Amino acid sequence: MKVPHTLQKLIKNYLLGFENKAEYETLKKWFEEAEANNMPSESDMRAGQLRVFQRLNSNQLFNESPTFSQKFRYSIRIAASITIALGFAMGYYYYQYAIFDKISPKQLATIRPAQENVQLTFEDGEVVILNKQGQATRAIEGVQEVKNGELVYNDNADHIVQNILSTPRGQIFKIVLPDGTKVWMNANSSLSYPSKFIGPERLVELHGEAYFEVSKNPDQPFIVKTTDQQVRVLGTHFNINAYDNALTTQTTLIEGKVEVQHQQQKILLTPNQQANYKGTALSKKNVDAAEYITWRDGYFTFHNATANEIMQQLARWYDLNVRLDDSEIHERFSGKINKQMNLQEILTVLQSAGLNFDIVQNKNQQKTILLKN
Repeated sequence: MKVPHTLQKLIKNYLLGFENKAEYETLKKWFEEAEANNMPSESDMRAGQLRVFQRLNSNQLFNESPTFSQKFRYSIRIAASITIALGFAMGYYYYQYAIFDKISPKQLATIRPAQENVQLTFEDGEVVILNKQGQATRAIEGVQEVKNGELVYNDNADHIVQNILSTPRGQIFKIVLPDGTKVWMNANSSLSYPSKFIGPERLVELHGEAYFEVSKNPDQPFIVKTTDQQVRVLGTHFNINAYDNALTTQTTLIEGKVEVQHQQQKILLTPNQQANYKGTALSKKNVDAAEYITWRDGYFTFHNATANEIMQQLARWYDLNVRLDDSEIHERFSGKINKQMNLQEILTVLQSAGLNFDIVQNKNQQKTILLKN
């Protein structure tokens, strides 16, 4: 059965859990009509999938040695066949049970920041849970103490192991590295670091956002690596915002000097300057650096931010999904909001600033912000 082009995007949204009520009703009606027109049974669709995979595993799929372009076309056909078969089997089942309802203001007022634990992952894959009080489920190599939401290392580790500290949505955590460097990690972030720094440099890797107060050591530069850049320092205070789903990586300097590098491009920052990496280029501008670290003090701060950027901040704190409306939202917003407000209060502030949206949830209680123009 051929899927109408107008419905293909709706099906994709549904399988991702991002459809709205109207889209759900449209798809439900189409599937019901398809069923009335002798839509294949689930067993038939599974049998079709099996035949596709049997052909994929066959050594005699093609008698002749195909050219590169032929291989490419065959691959596209195979991928499309599998996608359609799986899409129908999954989509038809879920549509019989899907629920996607708008959340009332009263329900929104009860939504608080996500309540999850910080995790420490060792290089062998073992995971240690750190609760909000900082208590760990087992001893950690090189750790001096774990308390009051803070993980403190010393420089006396007997074995050097690589660790990854991960903060969940809705929580900030502080870590003191083996060299004395202090790191405040924002929600939904991860930092990879060794239990002891040896060699010519102190290298850590960040995904997400963190504020660093680096201990000075001219003989062992401190380097923060992200997906798109690296920041090299001797001893200074700075903030890096490098979430994997963000369009821009920002490095903001509070004190000292840092060098930001992407491939062959290098930028030297002085206090109250910010480096921005977007696309393939690095640039810098003057900013009020203090405004970019207010998240440590419990604030959402927006600087000429898009609607999507604002909602992504909320999603990292309240464990929400975000979906933009098809039409573009061109307005930009600036301001500061206290994170101690409940979600309903925060959304009321944003609505008064001109943002339009709905909050909905599916049968699994997964909540999604639907931005509207």
